[in-house]
Amino acid sequence: MRQTVDVFILILGKPPDHPDSVGSLNLPVDLRLISTEPKSDSDLTEALLPSHLAEGDSDLVAVVAGSSEATLRTAAMLAGRMATDWAAAFSIDRIDAGFRLDPTGMPGTDFRIIIAARAHHGPVVFRREKLQQIGPLRPVSEPVWDWLIRAVLGGEKINVSPDTDLSKSDFSRLPLLAPPLRGPESNWLREHLASITPEQLRRAPNLKPMTNVDEIAVRAALFQWHDFLDESHELSQSIEGQGEHQLGDYWHAIMHRREPDYSNAKYWFRRIGNQPTYRDLRLHADTVLSECRAPQAAVWRDRLQSGDKWNPMVFVDLCEGCATDETSELAIAARRIQFAEMCLLMCHR
Repeated sequence: MRQTVDVFILILGKPPDHPDSVGSLNLPVDLRLISTEPKSDSDLTEALLPSHLAEGDSDLVAVVAGSSEATLRTAAMLAGRMATDWAAAFSIDRIDAGFRLDPTGMPGTDFRIIIAARAHHGPVVFRREKLQQIGPLRPVSEPVWDWLIRAVLGGEKINVSPDTDLSKSDFSRLPLLAPPLRGPESNWLREHLASITPEQLRRAPNLKPMTNVDEIAVRAALFQWHDFLDESHELSQSIEGQGEHQLGDYWHAIMHRREPDYSNAKYWFRRIGNQPTYRDLRLHADTVLSECRAPQAAVWRDRLQSGDKWNPMVFVDLCEGCATDETSELAIAARRIQFAEMCLLMCHR
């Protein structure tokens, strides 16, 4: 007997546009399409009422944005592959497909699901039984990510697949060079980050056992990754000068660069000296700036690599020069380099 999946289609600002015949798509499961029309992204949980998602006669329920053939095929593929012990399966883009170590594209452990919350997700398939056990989507700014994090922190298994249909040229989720303070609308994520246990942190993609200093550095990294600068600062300060490569001090330097307090950032970069990540960072920056069409890209490329070594002081200057317009082509290049820097630190101890 073929499986049926209830598919809630979020239509923002336009009428539903379903394929003429879902049956003609030759999908591995049967899709029962249900259109919802939230007024904005903030109204998602109003459109997706708990009773709609958690109650029904099908084992699986999906949430998708739009109803293109590619989107429905992705939802059907995820549903067709759902293992009985998975709470959910979803597709995700990579924040920067040009960087091979983008951790949002890696398999979904607890740690990586929390990292992945920076990225855009595609279709999500929930097991209805798990929606009843874990609870419904909550009225927060990103209800799907909130639920997925709640699930993995509760010990559930989540499957992650790359979504080739999502745009790879949209860099909107790259960390900003000088982000605004996160307000109460982000409390759901702040609370998740604060509640992560040492055991969950030790499932991070590291190759050796974590010391207490390592653990605090990873906590500082997670808060910085999600733009909680004050929380990251407090943690990095608590391990000043400690650890094999002073990673807490490195995150401290990044925090001040993004605060922004550029002279203070340079002070901390001088304190940490040469870093193992600098070689890979220099090579990636060379590629990014070579591809950048901004008139000053070549000048910055030469300055960053003078003496064949990465120059973090010059990168501070580049970030300062770009921070007033984070959407300019040169600023996007700087943000891509900063993203690579964060990824390299996340995956290195």
